[in-house]
Amino acid sequence: MKKRWLIVLVFTCLIIVPKLVFAVDFSIPSYRGELYIHADNTAEFRQKIVYQFEDDFNGQIVGLGRAGKMPNGFEIDPHPMVEAFKNGHKIENLTSEVTEETNGYTVKVYNPGQEGDRVEVELTWQLKNLLFLYDDIAELNWQPLTDSSESIEKFEFHVMGDNGVEKLFFHTGQLYREGRIEQSGHDYTIRLDNLPSKRGVELHAYWPRTDFASAMDQGLKGNRLKEFNKIEESIVREKEQSKRLVTWVFPSILSISLLLSICFYFIYRRKTTPSVKYAKNHRLYEPPMELEPMVLSEAVYSTSLEEVSPLIKGAGKFTFNQLIQATLLDVIDRGNVSIISEGDAVTLRLVKEDGLASFERICLNLAFSGKKEVAVSDLFADYKVSESLYRGAKATEEKRIQTKGRKLKYSFERALKEMQEGVKDRVSFLGLSAYYRPLTSEEKILQVSMGVSTILPLIIGFGLFLYSLDVHGYLYLPLPILGSLGLILAVFYYWKLQLDNRDGVLNEAGAEVYYLWTSFENMLREIPRLDQAELESIVVWNRLLVYATLFGCADKVSHLMKVHQIQVENPDINLYVAYGWHSMFIIQQRK
Repeated sequence: MKKRWLIVLVFTCLIIVPKLVFAVDFSIPSYRGELYIHADNTAEFRQKIVYQFEDDFNGQIVGLGRAGKMPNGFEIDPHPMVEAFKNGHKIENLTSEVTEETNGYTVKVYNPGQEGDRVEVELTWQLKNLLFLYDDIAELNWQPLTDSSESIEKFEFHVMGDNGVEKLFFHTGQLYREGRIEQSGHDYTIRLDNLPSKRGVELHAYWPRTDFASAMDQGLKGNRLKEFNKIEESIVREKEQSKRLVTWVFPSILSISLLLSICFYFIYRRKTTPSVKYAKNHRLYEPPMELEPMVLSEAVYSTSLEEVSPLIKGAGKFTFNQLIQATLLDVIDRGNVSIISEGDAVTLRLVKEDGLASFERICLNLAFSGKKEVAVSDLFADYKVSESLYRGAKATEEKRIQTKGRKLKYSFERALKEMQEGVKDRVSFLGLSAYYRPLTSEEKILQVSMGVSTILPLIIGFGLFLYSLDVHGYLYLPLPILGSLGLILAVFYYWKLQLDNRDGVLNEAGAEVYYLWTSFENMLREIPRLDQAELESIVVWNRLLVYATLFGCADKVSHLMKVHQIQVENPDINLYVAYGWHSMFIIQQRK
């Protein structure tokens, strides 16, 4: 439904403001105001507004206010002259209607048009007692435009009169951008490009009082010039101070805050890093300890199944898939499970449970769905939900589907919890030391300091940038840059410290064990580049393959064993390598 009227309202003392009330899309390419002041303190004010419409419309409403601090005796002639032009042609027999309001007058211009029309509205008002008449000067303190509903591409204002202005100032409120003032004889012209919406402009000028000797006295006693100059000086001073805060003070404080944040981080790292330094690129050619994959993950890397469960967005050294794959391959290597190949089908068969820890029994029961034999493609079959269960399901079946989903989720979570308890029991049984310690109070304070000194620049930087853009119309890019740096550091700290808060940090004993396993991991990742002598020093290839699966580089070890025709005692592992079942095994596990 097309809106019926474009509304242009003007508020405050003597204000003419193009303001949209109904949702008609339009723009204002230009605004031109002409103020001619006579020696008897009367004035003629002519306003020309050009509209470019994007919707159909029936007319415009223009208002002239008389509220606010105006001189005594200020009056508006309620019969303005109204003219309008559409697409360059004058509209003849134009109809308008003037209505007196509490704080002024409104003029409704009946000027219908269509989308794409360009309309120019001209109004001429007669004013009385516009200036304040003091003993020494006649003062103009007027806002000819305020609170425009749309931005104005070209703003132009002319001040003329029987006598020339002694001094004229032009202000744009809190905007840092001021207009250009040009003088030609007794006339002043003010120009400003791209005046933002909801902004006002103010004229502040004075003439010698003698220029208005014929004007009626207003009873204002005393001199005003000194106060006039103080007002202008305070406006300039306040705007300079405000701009200095935005461009120097706050950016400097935010920069210092970010630097302090980085300092806090390095202090924190120095306090949480063990005193003994270890080589980063060292290689170890055999596992430092013979541990089950899940036990290694829990004891050395403080990563549990529950923390990397597919049901949550957890984090840890290993993924859930890597832990399960490595565990299955581990029990295959130890002879508890065998691999059976029948054509293209690959099946896993539970051979014996002797030597299995409690968590490994639960894991196999979970993967095999309680069976003794299962195809690799059917691993974890009880927890695979077919799309047919919910695709095209009716609303009446929603409750049944949700109930089944909750049961599967609860069953899976309970199994993971039992497995994790079994892993912890195994760690305790093996007598493995506690390799992690909790954070100290000082380290927690450093984390809080990091957070505060990072979040403040993030919030203040973006907030002050938006405030400056909205209130001052000032685009100052260092502010969002500082905010972005705060965001980057906040994400970095969260990523680096989340595991410290969850697991604690390595103690001296833990750092040594961690270093040994890291050296072993380095060897696994660099195994394609090892020379022949280094390869010959490796004995336990079957265990290498298990741990390589855990560390996510089993493809490198498997490929090397196949190329060099390396055989192990377990025939299942040899077949696993020879037929490339590693790739198929991983793909199936990820489904």
